[in-house]
Amino acid sequence: MAKITREELLACYAAGERDFSGLNLEEIDLSGTNLSGASFRASNLNRANLSGSDFCRANLKGINANHTNFRNTNLGNASLERSIFTDADLSGANLSNVSLYQADLTRANFENAILKNASLLGTAFIETNLRNADIEGVFVDDETIIERTNCHEALNYAISGIDDFIE
Repeated sequence: MAKITREELLACYAAGERDFSGLNLEEIDLSGTNLSGASFRASNLNRANLSGSDFCRANLKGINANHTNFRNTNLGNASLERSIFTDADLSGANLSNVSLYQADLTRANFENAILKNASLLGTAFIETNLRNADIEGVFVDDETIIERTNCHEALNYAISGIDDFIE
């Protein structure tokens, strides 16, 4: 994986580049940036600071985002399939209409996040914080894993098919 600096990445984005797949962005600070529509497919975002950034409609399929700060980040309509968000902070983030198909959200923090109409098919919620999250209209299936996760305090409690998964 190629390593790139914040300045190089932002210069490429400003020049019209949108495909940043396979990059190593570990520990990079991209807080407050607008990277909507960019592709970071299979990139390493471990321990990156992406707080307050705009990743609307971005392709983040297969990323590693362990311990990453997505606080108050716009991820609306993003593709996050098969991504790893272990211990990531997504508090206050907008994840409306995202696809988290087969994502690992173990110990991720979604406090006050917006997950309206998100697809959580086959997703692992293990010790995940959904306190005060808006989970209206999200989709789960029999492969969705919800263990030691408190869904009862989520706002607009209307998860399609959730009754089968609550402990």
